[in-house]
Amino acid sequence: MAITVNKAKIGVIILGFLGFLLLVIGIVALSILPTIFRSKVQENLVLEEGKEAYEKWKKTPIPVTFKVFIFNVTNPKEVMDGQMPNVEEVGPYTFKQYRSKNVLSFNKEDKTVIYDDIKRYEFVPEKSADMSNKMYSLNLPLQGILMFVKKLPDLSRSLLVPMLEGILKSYNESLFSYRTARELLFDGYKVNLIQDLIDLAGAFVTVPEILPNNTFGFLYGVKFGDGMFEVFTGEDGIEKYSQIAKWNNMSRIPFWNNQYCNMMNGTDGSQFPPPVSKRDILYVYTPELCRSVSLEFLTDVRVQGIPALRFVTPDRLFASPTVNPDNMCYCTDKKFCDLSGILDVSPCRKGMKLAVTGPHFFLAHEFIKERVTGLTPSRELHETYVDIEPNTGLVLRASRKLQMNFILDKFDEMEETKNVKLTVIPLIWVTEEAEITDEVATLFTAKVRTPITIAKSVLTACIVLGILWIVIAGFVTVYILVKEQKAAKAVIKSKYKAVPQKPEDIIKSEKGLSVNA
Repeated sequence: MAITVNKAKIGVIILGFLGFLLLVIGIVALSILPTIFRSKVQENLVLEEGKEAYEKWKKTPIPVTFKVFIFNVTNPKEVMDGQMPNVEEVGPYTFKQYRSKNVLSFNKEDKTVIYDDIKRYEFVPEKSADMSNKMYSLNLPLQGILMFVKKLPDLSRSLLVPMLEGILKSYNESLFSYRTARELLFDGYKVNLIQDLIDLAGAFVTVPEILPNNTFGFLYGVKFGDGMFEVFTGEDGIEKYSQIAKWNNMSRIPFWNNQYCNMMNGTDGSQFPPPVSKRDILYVYTPELCRSVSLEFLTDVRVQGIPALRFVTPDRLFASPTVNPDNMCYCTDKKFCDLSGILDVSPCRKGMKLAVTGPHFFLAHEFIKERVTGLTPSRELHETYVDIEPNTGLVLRASRKLQMNFILDKFDEMEETKNVKLTVIPLIWVTEEAEITDEVATLFTAKVRTPITIAKSVLTACIVLGILWIVIAGFVTVYILVKEQKAAKAVIKSKYKAVPQKPEDIIKSEKGLSVNA
């Protein structure tokens, strides 16, 4: 059956209408797709019992590698005589870290969940140095005792110091201890002189607990977790999801000298409220630092093929108050207030002069670096970073690094310490490294990225197809109009065009005209 012009016009109108409809649907749907996706993310991420995301939140599916490096002081006697310490890095001592959350209760009114943070460590000998390695490290139990003695009244101190020196000699204790890596880390070792000291000093003053179970290890007790947390479930807004409301029943920490520094901003670092953009400044509360730290965007990366945003701790985070005035409230010792790259955490370590820096004094002031030899700071090796999937706020890969140090200063009244120079002595540095597995990446791609990609592809195809149909309809319409116009002109010409005559007819016609004349 032949297609008439009228039928063609109807077809063109239908095609154009369908194209316009597809175009509108594609544009509108594509514009609201992020909103729909965010809504689905919020629905799935909200911490509620029975949800898949909740179960994964309780037990971290991403394997964490925990590495410890110990600094061996190679010249302990020279340090006691006033020379600079020389250190060598020993390690790594590698552990698998298993994280989980023991949920205690839900606060329906505040829309929060309360849980105990639990960490379990499993030693990986094939990726570690020998745990039986012995090395010289600063005798921190002795430093704890000295910090206590220094605060005593003059009379009590003058009576106690000679007795303390006698006890140290009887136990063969010195400014530096010679211990195995196993003793210095999680296992710890008994400090027998502590009980004798408590019995001795108890006659003069009340002695606080210096060591739990009279046992010392740099990481002794750490394996039980970072305390009790209360975080928002995200039920009343995804922007609050996993943000810390309280830590150990405190909504503010009591360690620093103003409310700003005592705020606990951010999450625990394992998750961030989505979506995350390059303009965001993210916050993580870190119990080891007794403060919140900020993270800022550095670059785009890919983790197991998944696009991610890399955030790092900015250089100004531990800058001196003269460079970053926001850090003035973290200044507890005037000796270090003008020095960048160091955080004195003694306020939250029972007065122990412990300080946190980057590994190998990365980003630390030259005054700190030049008083210790044997360190080689490197941005590539020692910078903390977090790679985050922006749509969900999930951490795909992370490397958190910090170094624990002791601020050593002389104590004139004791023979052991009267000659030492003010020095920040490195003790250990640790790194927590995590990256999603192939299995997790495949699951994430299937459940998150693939549906988004398919939806965007379909909607983009709708837009392209709609535009194509509209263009085709336009061309066909123009074609029909041109054809109709040509047909109309042909009809008009056929009505007024003179009929051609033969030559003999023209001659006859002319003769007839002349006769009549």
